[in-house]
Amino acid sequence: MVQGTAGRTLAFAAADAAERLTNLRLAPGPYRPPRLRVPAGARVGDVLIVAAAYLLMEGRLTPARLPRRLRRAMEAGGPVALVSAWRLPSPAAGHLGTELVTGPVLLAGVAGYLVWARRHRWGAELSAPLRFPLRDGTWLIAQGGGPGLNHHTPHPEQRGAIDVVGVGARGVRLRSGASPDAYRIYGAKLYAPCDGDVVSAADDYADQVPGTIRYEPPYGNHVFIDTGSELVKLAHLRPGTVTVTTGDRVRAGQLLGEVGNSGNTTESHLHLHAERGGLGLDLRFTGITGTLHRGRVLRT
Repeated sequence: MVQGTAGRTLAFAAADAAERLTNLRLAPGPYRPPRLRVPAGARVGDVLIVAAAYLLMEGRLTPARLPRRLRRAMEAGGPVALVSAWRLPSPAAGHLGTELVTGPVLLAGVAGYLVWARRHRWGAELSAPLRFPLRDGTWLIAQGGGPGLNHHTPHPEQRGAIDVVGVGARGVRLRSGASPDAYRIYGAKLYAPCDGDVVSAADDYADQVPGTIRYEPPYGNHVFIDTGSELVKLAHLRPGTVTVTTGDRVRAGQLLGEVGNSGNTTESHLHLHAERGGLGLDLRFTGITGTLHRGRVLRT
């Protein structure tokens, strides 16, 4: 943009390796911001590229883990970005036309990926649906779904795992402070999701400071239940709350302990997965239909 005594105009310049001006083109007449109007094909491509970026951000849960007020502010930027892409002035040489291909391909690719990842199934089923182990709350699936939406998928036995956090009425995970008990899910009662025998239980690992990672032991305080057909693992429990020991027989709905922040975890949450022969299984819960993908909210 060149500012002169009579106003502003658009300028397009070129320079050589020595940074000497070799070409200068000025747009005729004073510059006037373009009015909102139906754009040329290239503008449609620009808008679709921006839309693909926002769809990917929303679908992969970047905003969903934020407090609702902050999330809404981020999402409000979407229409602003789309309008900005719509209003972009064309370069002097015009568009190359690639946006007409890039925009639709990107948007279709992102949408297709998210549908596939959210509906992804491994094809290995539980022998019977589990009971959801948390009650009387609103729960957000922070990790779940297929590759790209679930960071457990590189580990064969955990490929169908979910991580669950608690959220309040406005989508807030934290009450206040930065300690483990600042998270809404901390201390939530945890109930057995199935009948079976306890093959491993731990109760004496301390909670760790949120935001740090301690890699060993990965599950921290935990309860592993053998149903006779699969192994169901619940991890990151609160120290001193586990009510069962190895060798106990448990019934679905029996109190096992409370959610904590022990083991390999950056914040208080519940980890749950089922496996058979070292391979993770697709989870199913009684009374819950649909996919268990990252970003889904469950109310119990």
